Amino acid sequence: MKKGHASPSIKDVAKHAGVSISSVSRVINDRSGTVSSETRRRVQEAIDELGYRPNRAGRALRGQANDTYALVISNIHNNFYAAVAWEIERILNDRGQALLMFNSNEDVALQDRALEDMRSRQVAGIFMLCALESDKLTEANDDFPLIFINRRVTSMPDVPFVGIDDYSAAREITSSMLRMYGHSAAFIHGPQSSDTSSRRLKGMMDACADHGKTIDANDVREASLSMESGYETAVEMLSQKRYSAIVCGNDQIAYGVYRRCRELGLSVPEDVAIFGFDDNPMNQWLAPWLNTVRVPHVQLASSALEQMEIVQGGETGRNIILPYDLVLKG
Repeated sequence: MKKGHASPSIKDVAKHAGVSISSVSRVINDRSGTVSSETRRRVQEAIDELGYRPNRAGRALRGQANDTYALVISNIHNNFYAAVAWEIERILNDRGQALLMFNSNEDVALQDRALEDMRSRQVAGIFMLCALESDKLTEANDDFPLIFINRRVTSMPDVPFVGIDDYSAAREITSSMLRMYGHSAAFIHGPQSSDTSSRRLKGMMDACADHGKTIDANDVREASLSMESGYETAVEMLSQKRYSAIVCGNDQIAYGVYRRCRELGLSVPEDVAIFGFDDNPMNQWLAPWLNTVRVPHVQLASSALEQMEIVQGGETGRNIILPYDLVLKG
């Protein structure tokens, strides 16, 4: 490498050799039975040409057999996320494997701390359930097999993603809302730093354009992905105006909106219809009134595990876009 240039990473070697990061890792760790001779030759040539030097501590750690995986979950209080985590753990337990779980609470500092902690643990791979973009996440991708669930990180397009087409789902449920209650609608979306939230918001707005509906800027608000934030946003919006329907970026936001509507004596859905997203498992008990998009949490878990096996086997994983359903209660 020339002076002044950053040291090459395992990701640079993989790109130079035209192979997966896992294949490079297997060559570095001398797992000769899992890599073809041609792949081994290409990786070694790339290492020599780039001047790559493996991290010895990481090699020693990853060279040991391990049946423990890690899951970083963005909000353990969200029952939809918890259901996905439970299913991943159930499948791993059935295989005699284990799962370590870390809650980032949508805080990049906590996520980074969890990723750093994994460097000292013998994890076979990392599942990121709604990841946040960070340098530590990029570094983790150099060292471990990584799978994104339910949220992409746009700066890391090579990492396999498992989820639904959030844009199409949001566009479809918003179109249904406009046909049913379209004369006065409001939208409370998630943070635009989240790729999932930004795709959902675009779907909502494009559906409005499809129906020739002009939306006032005051009728579109951002909230964090929590009941508390949904409630606080609804307090402000409903103090200024009444709506026939409110579309929310997820079910957690919708729960907060519902609480405020009930406090104001508004009947749901007669006075105001509420639309969420994810079909949180708690809906059957707490929210029989909620219109939502059903995201298949069992398939999210099983597909993420399938992609992890593919990446660990030295192949390139792929994005898996699962089907969704609209749950319309009227």
